Order: sequence, then C-alpha cells, then structure tokens
Amino acid sequence: MKFLRILTIVASAHLPLVPLQAEELEMTLPDGFKVEKLYQVPKKEQGSWVSMAWDPQGRLITSDQYGGLFRVTLKPFKVEPLKVKMGGAQGLLWFKDALYVSVASNAVVECGVYKLTDSTGDGELDKVELFTKLRQGGEHGPHALVPSPDGKWIYLACGNHSPLPKQVDFFYGTDSWGEDHLLPRQPDARGHARTMKAPGGWIVRFTPDGKKWELVSNGYRNAYDMAFNEHGELIAYDSDMEWDFGTPWYRPTRIAHVTSGSEFGWRNGTGKWPDYYLDSVPGIVDIGPGSPTGVVAGLGTKFPARYQRAIFAMDWTFATIYAIHMKPDGATYKAEKEEFLTSTGLPLTDAVVGPDGAIYFMAGGRRVDSALYRITYEGNEDVSPIKPTPVPEDFALRHKLEKMHAGSGDLAVIWPNLGHDDRAIRYAARIALEHLPYADWFGKVAAEKDTRTLCQLAVAVARHGSKEDAHAVLAQLATVDFSKLSTDVKLELLRAEALIMARHEKGSVDLVAQLDAHYPDSDDNVNRELCRVLSYLQSPTVVGKTLKMMAVEKKQTPPDWALLASRNPKYGTDVIGMLNNLPSLQDMHYAYCLRVVKTPWTKEQRKQYFTWFSQAAKKSGGQSYKGFIKNIRKSALENATEEERKMIASWKLGEVNNPFADLPPVKGPGRNWRVPAVSNLKGLDKADIVNGERMFRASLCAACHSVKGQGGGAGPDLSHAAGRFKLADFAEAIVEPHKVISDQYEFSLIRKRDGSFLTGKILDEKDAVLIVANNAFDFSKTVEVAEVDVKSITPSPVSPMPPGLINRLNEQELKDLMAYLLSLK
Repeated sequence: MKFLRILTIVASAHLPLVPLQAEELEMTLPDGFKVEKLYQVPKKEQGSWVSMAWDPQGRLITSDQYGGLFRVTLKPFKVEPLKVKMGGAQGLLWFKDALYVSVASNAVVECGVYKLTDSTGDGELDKVELFTKLRQGGEHGPHALVPSPDGKWIYLACGNHSPLPKQVDFFYGTDSWGEDHLLPRQPDARGHARTMKAPGGWIVRFTPDGKKWELVSNGYRNAYDMAFNEHGELIAYDSDMEWDFGTPWYRPTRIAHVTSGSEFGWRNGTGKWPDYYLDSVPGIVDIGPGSPTGVVAGLGTKFPARYQRAIFAMDWTFATIYAIHMKPDGATYKAEKEEFLTSTGLPLTDAVVGPDGAIYFMAGGRRVDSALYRITYEGNEDVSPIKPTPVPEDFALRHKLEKMHAGSGDLAVIWPNLGHDDRAIRYAARIALEHLPYADWFGKVAAEKDTRTLCQLAVAVARHGSKEDAHAVLAQLATVDFSKLSTDVKLELLRAEALIMARHEKGSVDLVAQLDAHYPDSDDNVNRELCRVLSYLQSPTVVGKTLKMMAVEKKQTPPDWALLASRNPKYGTDVIGMLNNLPSLQDMHYAYCLRVVKTPWTKEQRKQYFTWFSQAAKKSGGQSYKGFIKNIRKSALENATEEERKMIASWKLGEVNNPFADLPPVKGPGRNWRVPAVSNLKGLDKADIVNGERMFRASLCAACHSVKGQGGGAGPDLSHAAGRFKLADFAEAIVEPHKVISDQYEFSLIRKRDGSFLTGKILDEKDAVLIVANNAFDFSKTVEVAEVDVKSITPSPVSPMPPGLINRLNEQELKDLMAYLLSLK
C-alpha cells in the first residue's frame, strides 16, 4: 500500500472553464494504482452528487441528492444541467435507449422509478414515464438500478422505509412474512423505523418496459447498491443499524450474496434475526460499522486479475473503498475484505467502471462538498480481461433448485436436499418446497426421521399450514434427543420450534421436558436460544441457571472488524475506547429474555437482575443503547408483582443522569454567530482541543450527540464526523440546523383533529396510542396521543436541534470547539 498525495487542477462549474487552485488530498491505494481528481462540484449551482451512470456517448449522467441531473463530458471537460424535470435520484442506469432513474426524495418529482427517453431525436431526454410510485424513503428509500447479465431485467435495491411496489406480482421467496419473534420485540429506543415490518429492505427486478415486477430478496436494512460478479451472482452491501452498537442484535455492515428468495432477517428494534436462523441467509463477510453506498464489480477494469474478480464496496462514513475477494464455498461464497482505498474527509457515494477500464467514483451527499475522481492502474501486472472461473457443482445444484422457485418443482429432487450438508442448498430446497401446493407434500412430514429435514419442513408448515398441522410438527420436534445433535442442528431445532410457537402458540406440547435438562449448553449461541425458548415457556429453572451464568465475569471477544480497528490508527482512540467499555452481549441477551419470566424469583435473584441494569447503563454503546437498557428494565418491572416493584424501588437502582447537570462554565462574551464567520475561523491548529471538549458539553452538544459512546442519542453520533465533514459543513449544521435534516433524526409534526399539534419523535405505538418524545434532550420524557385523535403525521420542517447553541461562546472558545469537532476522525 502507498500514500498518494493528490494534486490536481480542478475545473470550475461556470463556463467557460476556469482553473481553480490546486487541492491537496491524501489517499492510500495498493502499489501501482493512481487516483486523480477530475472535478470539484460547485455546491451552490450543482449540489452534492450521489449517483451516476454512463450514457451511450461515453458521458456521465450525475444526480444531486436534493436537486437535478447533470451531464459530464470528459473531453473536452464540460458539465451541464439536463433540461428534463428530474432529480433527487439515488440510482441511475442507462439501459439500451433510456435512462432509468430511482428517485428517493420528492424535492423535484415524486418518489419512485422513472424511465426517461428522447422522443424527438434531438439528443435531449424529454419524455418521462413513471413506472412505479414509492413511499418517500429518503436515504432508506429507492436506490441503485442494475441490469441483469442477460439484459432481460433491471434490478432495484430499496431500503427499509419504502414498502414494496404494488406492481410486484411474483415472489421468489415467500409472501407469508412475519416478524417471527418468540418474545415481545422492543422497538428502537429512539423510534427509528418503528412502523416498518417485514419484508424490510428489498431487491426487486422488473422488465425494461415496466410490465412485470418480481421480488428477488428481502430482509435488508438499507442495501444502497449491488453488482453482478464474474459468475453472474448478485452481490449487495447492506448497512448496519449503528444505534444498536453494544447490543446483541447489532449487525455490522456486511456483504450479501443475493440468492433467489433470500431473506436476510432485518426487523426493527431488537427484532433483527441472528445469522444462524435457518429461515434466513447470512452475509458472506462482515465489514463493521459504516454507511454503505456505491458497489461496482471489477469486471471491465484494466486492473490486475484479482481486482477484476473483486467487488468494490464504498463506505461513506469511513471514506473507504473495500475490495471484496470471494471464493466459492459450497453453494455460496466466503469472502475477505481489503481496504483498497482509504482517506479522510471523503464521503464516498457512487462508482462506475469507465469505457477506458478505470473506476470513476464520487464523494458527496447530505449537501457536503462533492467531487469526481478516477482510479487507474499503472503498475506492471497483467491487466488482460479475465476468464470466469468454473462454477462449482454445489452452485449448479442450488441453481437447479432455484429454477423451481417459479413453482414447477420436482418433489423427488427437493425432498432429499432439505437435509443437505450445505446450508444454501437446504435453503433453496425449502423455498422450492414452499412454492409447491401444500397438499402435495404435507402428508410426508409425519414419516420424516431426519432432524435437519424436519426442521426445514417445520418452517414451511409454520408459514403455510394450519394451527393443528403446526402443533403436530412441534410434537414431532419435541421427541428429538437434543443431546445427540451437533451445535448447528441444535440451533436449527430451537429456531424451528420457536417459529411454530411464534406463529401458532405452544399448544399442549411440553418442550421444557426436552430442553431444560440441556441448559446451559457449551455453546453461547445455543444458550441464547435455549434461554429465549425456556423464558417463553416460563421454565421454573431458567432464572436461576441464567443468573448463575450472568454472575460469571466475561472477557469480551471483539468481532474481527474490532480487532482490525485496534490495529488501524484511522479508527482512532474513540472507537477503541468504546470497544473496551462494551457490555457483555451474552448477558444483555439473557437480561432481555428474563424480562418476560414472571415467577418464581427470589429476592436475591431480583436484586442481582436489576443491579445488572445499573451496571449496564454505565457501559458504552450506540445512540439507542441506554434507551434499550431502560426499556428492557421497564418491561421487566411490568412483569413483576406489585410487591416486587415496591421492593425494587426501595433499592434506588438505575437513577437517570441529568444532561444539564455539572455543565462546564463558559467565559464569553458571546455573539450572534453566522455561517460565514464560523466557516472562516483561523488558527484552529493552535486551538485547545481539551477545552473544545468542555465547550462541546457546555453548549449542550453532548446532550444530543454521542462521542466515544458517551452522550445523548437525539442527534447523529459524531465520533467520526470529521472523516466526512469540513469546517464549513459543521458551521452550517450548527448555525442553520433546519437546512438539512436527515430522515433518521427528524421529528414528526402530529396534527390533531381538534386543531392542535404536537412536534416530537414517535417512539412506539401500543394499543392504538402513540408514544411521543417531545424533548430532544431527554427521550424518557414522553406524552401519549390516541391514534383516533390524529389527523395527519408529516415530517417536521424544524430540526429538533435548536439554533444559537454556540452564541454564548467567545471566539477562542468557538475555535476550541470547532477544533475538537475536526479532531473526531
């Protein structure tokens, strides 16, 4: 790897082109690679670019996140706005004779998918066809558009804030979705995606004429982009829910192999499925915390062979392009990630392979400074086009089963593969079975002796069978000798049993007799599922056994990406400090399960359990971490007796910290700060960062924003903010917070039928009542609004962050604060 100092002359947006001053930027790339900055996007005239595509003339079409479309001609260099009324796009694709546009924001036109064509032959796009309307999802709405290798389909990725298009008329997986939680789910403690249920984020494909729509895959949080690799397999990059960090349901950003009918298990709040659930598909490599954006295959590049075979995945937060190197592993892949390009202050958004074999990429988004770059290879390795590696036999078998997802399956082929050693084949076989008429196969279930096959059948019966059929299969599962199973099959059995009970209740089947004697197990994941099932069943021994395990001090085993962070200076001491103060994820899962157990509890057990919450509240986590702790504790109190609640209250555990207590003093005198004055502050390199951290708290920033796992949760985590924001961006965000409000942090404007209104964050809804936090500094302060009294709910145009928070600071104190913010890389 080597550092490249990028010195390029950037062209102005105004025509004729006027050279601007040289700009210096450091990036790290493998030896032999070169990166050039081609264009600095003038924010005022052209916004902040987030997507792009090549047109047939070799020009780039680009989109401002909140504005229109632009055409970029490289030789001679020229940028011009398109005349057609279109924009707010987060996905562009020029396919055959049309530009397909995926609009995520209603800033220019309605949210949805459009087809743009040139009806007059004058070279200008003028005809606009709306293929499908979508509910506005913003940054979690419609994203990338990708053509299939055979040219018959266009694939669309969409995040978890936009329901499926009404035009979808075929489902390669199931249309019998469920949240499928055995224990009551806790919604996100800060209200994120509280109303969004399965199928979550999704990938569909449609014909270029827009007449046929099919659901290919679902269960994503927010897969922004995807690409087909050398084998014609679709690869996507799904996002994490960073607010979950420090909880057992946190799932890092990950690379997904998008197989037919795949379900990746996103559910809101605590409900995200673990990778080992047999009715879901795991990722092929975890990346870690971040914000996935552009994905592009190395096919067509003039790069060395290993990079032509790679998938390049971009991270907006950490300014990194990962090269994902995949190797076949059974019927799917195992993968390794390489940090191909790294930098700071480079919020990556999209990438495409150019006709010249280079990769062109952009930085921008959320109205930050935007630019266009090009990566080329100038080393000595061979860059001849690769030939695809042979497809393994297991891939061929999976493909054979996936063809049966269209509904014309052969039971003689499907049934033996339900118990196949390869998980991807078992999954494909079960989906094929679910597409057959239920009556054609249910009669064979009672005679099945293989546990692994029976578990797959249980999933299919839970989804499509009656309550009586499901209970019959549950009775079969209850006869399995748990002690003779491998760890993998134990997990499959426990999930199969839990799924039936989640959908059809437990009935008269006594699973405690089957499972209680085997708890605890030697495997942590098996213990998680045993605790879940036994807590649901109100086992009389689950409390004592679980608390005994919670009493044992645990040494945290960080995930692979955390170990990488500990060796990589770019992640900084803030990340490492937070990793060192994480709670025991195993114990948090146990506490989450035990909240539903009503009896028997001894006084000592209650005290140990509720003392755990007080200790966990002192640990670090994402922005929803402490809210989850509080809500789980609240749920546990609701399941305690009145006498127990009085006893627990007398212990005075879990006092809530006051965000306004012990604020550092401010010297002042302040002034009415404006954006230009803050943007032009000088001498920040000599500012006092330690005092800047004090001013961060004094100005109430810490009441809403967290750094290093400490602080409030109403606003974005700022631990890595300087990796993507510059001084001018911070100035605008602080002085004019209403100008850009991310949909993740916006409040809702609730208009009531009596003419009054309420502004706040909707955290939950129970029994037709909305739970609304109306204090940005303290989400524990809530009011209740009956849904019947609500006339409308719309995004509030006013940011929950009040302006003027820095107006108490003098110039030096403000310099210290801004220097502190710019140190958070």
